[in-house]
Amino acid sequence: MARDGREKVDLISSEDHERIGKLLLEIGGKNVSWGAQAHLDVWLAESRMESERRASQRLWVATWALVVATLGLVAATVGLIYAG
Repeated sequence: MARDGREKVDLISSEDHERIGKLLLEIGGKNVSWGAQAHLDVWLAESRMESERRASQRLWVATWALVVATLGLVAATVGLIYAG
């Protein structure tokens, strides 16, 4: 993360550029010429999917942490009821 709190987009690697080029060639065939915008669109879509996957994973972990904390509170409450 940048110092100003904004996320920065990484540069597209040559491997990604080549892989996306092969994907676009497979989709359009040899008679279609894809420009930089098509490469960028695919790369940004992949970046967004990866970002959403990471966010989903963090949400899953946070949810289970809350479940464990809730069970701990339930156990403590039951213990206090029977102890009192």
